[in-house]
Amino acid sequence: MAPIVSAGGSSAFDQLGYWSPNTASVDWCENNYVVSYYIAEFWNTVSNVACLLAASFGYYTFPNNERRFMLMFAAFGFVGVGSVLFHGTLRHKMQLLDELPMLYSATIILFILVEAKHGPQGRWFPALLTVWIATTTYIFSTATGQLQFYSFQSTYTILQFCMIYFLRALHVQQRRSSSGPNPAITSLIRRAFFTGLFAVSIWLIDLRLCEFVNGVGAKSILKWNPQLHAWWHVFSACALYHAVMLIIYYHFDVRGQKPYVDYWKGYVPVIRLGLQQTKGVRQR
Repeated sequence: MAPIVSAGGSSAFDQLGYWSPNTASVDWCENNYVVSYYIAEFWNTVSNVACLLAASFGYYTFPNNERRFMLMFAAFGFVGVGSVLFHGTLRHKMQLLDELPMLYSATIILFILVEAKHGPQGRWFPALLTVWIATTTYIFSTATGQLQFYSFQSTYTILQFCMIYFLRALHVQQRRSSSGPNPAITSLIRRAFFTGLFAVSIWLIDLRLCEFVNGVGAKSILKWNPQLHAWWHVFSACALYHAVMLIIYYHFDVRGQKPYVDYWKGYVPVIRLGLQQTKGVRQR
């Protein structure tokens, strides 16, 4: 099955390699099998190191071993591994190993945020989400072509907007219960928002305007391919990491466990529990 949604429009995208023919429902803007005969999209493959690093770092710096967060970070790690397999082969089954963990991690985030905002929901809620995951897994595994591509993208987008909604609600709740805005949290929000906005922008350019930026087609205004989808991997991993730090903060804040934002090596945010020591004064 040839890709139904193809970002490229040049013969350079039709080069054959070890995993040919492509059976995925989408072929991104990177020229196939240019760097290696064994890797379909080289830069889109190696750029997933950003997701793997973010998932690993988040896992090992998490302040305790709460199962829901361990599952979330594990799902993030599987997203990185699945994306390596997908972009490395452009095979349909490998595409599922990329997209389904994205769905699972977003569903786990929804579970965490709903219980942070509204409290424990009982066994019915995880059971409902399990049915949801099973149903969507079946749909995305059996659908093909444009139906598969757009149904997944729309579902994942809705889950991302749910995450934004609950983060916003928890932020408003936290500000009302405190003496004023928290500069560290404001910084996390800005980093997550603007990095995510930039990531989505270059993802859309790569998908919709590839013929103008692929560096090989007659309509390309560039003489080289900037590998925007590879950069999407980097910046989306960064944006999601900062969003997860917000999720962790609000999860512990509503429980009264006094979370605060610390910075590893002075730049990478992590969430600690307890009271922060600042210039001799212990503060939140």
